[in-house]
Amino acid sequence: MFQVSTPQSSEDWQAYYQLRWEILRAPWGEPRGSEQDDLEQDAEHRFIKNKAGKVLGVARLHFNNQQQAQVRYMAVAEESRNQHIGSRLLHDLEKIAWSQDAAELVLFARERALEFYKRHGYETQEKAHLAYGDVQHYKMVKQKPSEPGWFRHPNWTQVLQNTWRESIPISDAMGIKVESYTDWQFTTSADLDANLNLHNTMFAGSIYSLATLTGWGATYLALKEAGLEGNIVLADANIKYLKPLSSDPRGCVDIQSCKGKLSELETEGKASYLVPVIIYDGDKVVAEFEGQFVVKKISC
Repeated sequence: MFQVSTPQSSEDWQAYYQLRWEILRAPWGEPRGSEQDDLEQDAEHRFIKNKAGKVLGVARLHFNNQQQAQVRYMAVAEESRNQHIGSRLLHDLEKIAWSQDAAELVLFARERALEFYKRHGYETQEKAHLAYGDVQHYKMVKQKPSEPGWFRHPNWTQVLQNTWRESIPISDAMGIKVESYTDWQFTTSADLDANLNLHNTMFAGSIYSLATLTGWGATYLALKEAGLEGNIVLADANIKYLKPLSSDPRGCVDIQSCKGKLSELETEGKASYLVPVIIYDGDKVVAEFEGQFVVKKISC
């Protein structure tokens, strides 16, 4: 899984600025150094590297004033596109902005990037400057959400949360909540205090329940993405408990790791969906779960 981080070493910074220049400046004949400005020292910088250390994407955030933050210099290597690199970087910068009480985020998007930002909740305000004589930019703005979290489809996740609360009462007692739903992952959280065992760590059965509901939720959202509806049941599962969970219970599904042909629901009347779930204690992996969910067509 790709991790967003901050450049640390001199090699990191060199590679960070190299990619920024290669994607955003070099194609128009701009010299090295043109990819930087006077705000570099006061800004938040994020990048993503692969296991070999190659930088795949970069982005920056700075504050224009106490209420407004700005995203700039978003760049993804050509061969690394369509892997949600940009979405992960944007997600991280948004978390920084909202945690520091920004009321809105602003950016100036190139025309070819408009749909990307629209998918992430940004609205076009006006046509802005024309760069290099042929690269039109547009001012886009996103307001701070009223509810915490980052949701690809807020209505779907709200219905999911309500379904859990009304149909699976244990979810409410455990304090299980949808935390985020993005292009690449679905995450949940739980209330540790409501799930403690005699060792003051999370009860193993509660970890299993959190993993099951996280997998169930990922299946529900996959059905919504496919325009399908069905009754979801857990048919088989296994879990490995790796470490005690003592502070911050979270469930996570990497959407690309899920397997199954949900389209068979229409042709066969049922479909199978395999969902791997990782349970974290903060940033530490404490359990690995794999659930085989079966979806049956709703009878009229």
